Amino acid sequence: MRILIVHNHYGRFAQGGEANVMNAEARLLTEHGHEVMKFERTNAEIYEDGSLVDKVRAFCDVGWSEKSYQEIRKVIQDFDPDIMHVHNYWLALTPSIFAAAKECGVKTVLTLHNYRLICPGNQFMRNNEPCTLCLDGKGWRCMVYRCFPDRSMLKCLLSTILYYKTSARSFLSPWVDAYISLTAFGHSRFIAAGLPAKKVFVKPNFMPDPLGCPTFSGDEGNGGFYAGRVSAEKGIETVIDAWAGLEYPLRVAGDGPLLGEMKRKATCSVRWLGWQSRDETLIFLKKSTFFIFPSILYEGFPLSLLEAMALGKPIIASDLGPRREMIEDGVSGLLFEAGNPKDLRAKIETLISDPSLRMRLGQAARDTYLSRYTPEKNYEMLINVYEHALQS
Repeated sequence: MRILIVHNHYGRFAQGGEANVMNAEARLLTEHGHEVMKFERTNAEIYEDGSLVDKVRAFCDVGWSEKSYQEIRKVIQDFDPDIMHVHNYWLALTPSIFAAAKECGVKTVLTLHNYRLICPGNQFMRNNEPCTLCLDGKGWRCMVYRCFPDRSMLKCLLSTILYYKTSARSFLSPWVDAYISLTAFGHSRFIAAGLPAKKVFVKPNFMPDPLGCPTFSGDEGNGGFYAGRVSAEKGIETVIDAWAGLEYPLRVAGDGPLLGEMKRKATCSVRWLGWQSRDETLIFLKKSTFFIFPSILYEGFPLSLLEAMALGKPIIASDLGPRREMIEDGVSGLLFEAGNPKDLRAKIETLISDPSLRMRLGQAARDTYLSRYTPEKNYEMLINVYEHALQS
């Protein structure tokens, strides 16, 4: 099979979660003998390199870029793929790439890494609280409530315009042959918002086995570990509040707008590592005793949770969105009420005081990874989606 993989990077080809998934799937397909070509663009060409005219043009072309349309047509004509798999088209590529593929007779697949297609703010969040108002199709609320965390009016305007040009109830759906939702939670929301159920498939993310062998080592590290953006929506303040007065080590890997405030608020038992590469983060995670995931967002499919599971680490996670699909409370991890530092503190103290529970939770998390989230399992699901798209 010949597969054209398309991705629009948010920054200058930054290796964020979506890019990591895109690259991992490209490698997986290549390893299984498929011919794979990647076509990538970046929003840096607009925000950083573009002139004022380029920025205005991008704003006007948010729903359709003739440049991207022609570029994809040429790539398709040269490569002649069976499938065009898109991971992101915002902002430089635009939905015009799907029209180009359809006109060339190429089947298309779109991975729904976030909720942008059914929520202009893409996170189902308003004022640091979960919000699903726009499932009814009235995306103009994004402008009224300024749903982005930084409350940027420009982002809200751009996202609202794109929402109405690509939402589940508009013209994008006929051009896409199959959608990939990362979770059953996301699947139900996309269907509720109007995507055709027969086109939406659940396929989670995956990762190669970081332990390099099928057996769980049972090794424990030292202390709790948080990895992620140091910002309100990621729940870092809940962690710092829960840690008050706790004489037990916590390592925080990440950077963000709340870093200074959280450093001032935290006790001396918290060690701030700053931004770390993915490989460096995995090393710190492997050396930790347990992993904390406190996000107050629904999230898509957090790779950090998957990494902790693959390493056999006990997890304490906020009970929101798809977390219960990944973590069985009391069996493969512990769930706490999102945004509640007292509940989080109770779960932290439970793990600190009970080494045997940590071992059981870590082993169950590792077993879950091996049964659901390995490359082999994921390849079967991905090919199934492609085959459905080809037959549509």
